[in-house]
Amino acid sequence: MQKEEKIVVVLLLMALGSLAVAFWAFGLEEVTDNSAAAKKDASLYVEGLVLEMKPTNTGGNLLLRLDSTPLSVFVPAGSGAGEVQKNVRVGDRVRIRGTVSVFQGTEEIKVERANDVGLVK
Repeated sequence: MQKEEKIVVVLLLMALGSLAVAFWAFGLEEVTDNSAAAKKDASLYVEGLVLEMKPTNTGGNLLLRLDSTPLSVFVPAGSGAGEVQKNVRVGDRVRIRGTVSVFQGTEEIKVERANDVGLVK
């Protein structure tokens, strides 16, 4: 290999190394974090079949599990959990509007109002 070719190879390796370090230092989290927490506070809609509906142990809140998302749906008592529990049954198809939140390290969809949980006909 000639001297000029060696210089080109060394410069190319240095450039690739710099890009790798920059990617690792600045871009890794953004590229690999496709979780819903990355979209925290973003409003979203989910539609699915209610597989499970249970009140929480304290506070009068409600948790729903749908067939269309791995995230639990949390309806706080102050946001109409009682009303949702009266109107929705296991097996119903619902459309839910909420925001992504994190509770004890677990992502969930949080409903703001009872009207955000509607039956799909």
